[in-house]
Amino acid sequence: MATSLLVETNCIYFKGEKPCVYKRTCDHCPHFKPFGPKILVIKCRAQGDVLRTTPLLTGLKRQYPEAFITWLVDEETVDLLRGIPLIDRVVPLNAETLLALRAQRFDAVYSLDKDPGLTALAVLLDAPRKLGFGLNEHGNLTALTPAAAYSLRLGVDDDLKFRVNRMTYQEAIFEAAEIEYQADDYVFVLADAPRQKAERFFLDRKVPKKRLNIGLNTGAGAKFTTKQWPEDHFLELIPKLKRALNANIFLLGGPREKALNQRLARRSKLKVFDTGTDNTLLEFAGFLAKMDVVVCSDTLAMHLALALKKKTVALFGPTCPAEIEMYGRGPKLFAGAECAPCYKQACPRPVCMKRLTPDMVLQAVREVAVP
Repeated sequence: MATSLLVETNCIYFKGEKPCVYKRTCDHCPHFKPFGPKILVIKCRAQGDVLRTTPLLTGLKRQYPEAFITWLVDEETVDLLRGIPLIDRVVPLNAETLLALRAQRFDAVYSLDKDPGLTALAVLLDAPRKLGFGLNEHGNLTALTPAAAYSLRLGVDDDLKFRVNRMTYQEAIFEAAEIEYQADDYVFVLADAPRQKAERFFLDRKVPKKRLNIGLNTGAGAKFTTKQWPEDHFLELIPKLKRALNANIFLLGGPREKALNQRLARRSKLKVFDTGTDNTLLEFAGFLAKMDVVVCSDTLAMHLALALKKKTVALFGPTCPAEIEMYGRGPKLFAGAECAPCYKQACPRPVCMKRLTPDMVLQAVREVAVP
């Protein structure tokens, strides 16, 4: 004979298909907690942009202390958001989760991507308050509120973006979300497990202790090859850093940098540590966590280094340094070529990055390493 039991489906711990984290039935449960304001953040891509949107979490919790926050993100980026206590649900972007989102009702949707599919989703979702970007009846991007108009215009007005704008990405996204920006920092949690590979590497390679650890992230990502700092510049910088700071030098990168890092390690007359290019995203972050200073171009590595609160020397050429918030952790080096910034993905003569000399980078590293 069936027994009637109380089931609290409006509890944030309720799972439905399995027991909750407290392994209790709902009857008289002391852990029962109803949903507060339900907020959905749509920020799926790219990985660096997802990371630099995480400061918004602090602002959201400041404005809605009891909010239940769901974040929709590309499946490849889920790991960057796992473990963040300010997020209640991390939802990977796929057909199944889209159906689940359509069945729910949210109190507010923060739509912060500009892709047609994601902006269309924001328009279709059931929520009385929607901020950021949507899709209009013509199939074009639109600002859901006047507060997002400036961010929308940044994407279509080169003069504004390249020469006039002085707002960082964080300031612009907070404005679009109608939340006061208080220099809120990245929110990122790196668990112990991803750090273990780097720890073993340091032990196995007998990396000298009590020295400055400087990481050179040699890549530029697949989209903007114009962000690439020249190989010969890295080769010249390595001995300068070692002699000036008696530092341990580490080569960092992903699969695209395998050949480059191997060449740098082989051509360098002084010892460098190649950390490998087959690390998972979080293992890569684990190596960054071991660095005292990170040198990188405007890439995911820069955002990870800043999120880990590392001293960072950021190299800019085709992209706008004004949009990057460094939180006082290091300089933005920009040579100011006549054609830069341009946001071109390829260039026959990328002078903007070549003009950032090894001596300029050395001086910047010295200043952040020995304040």
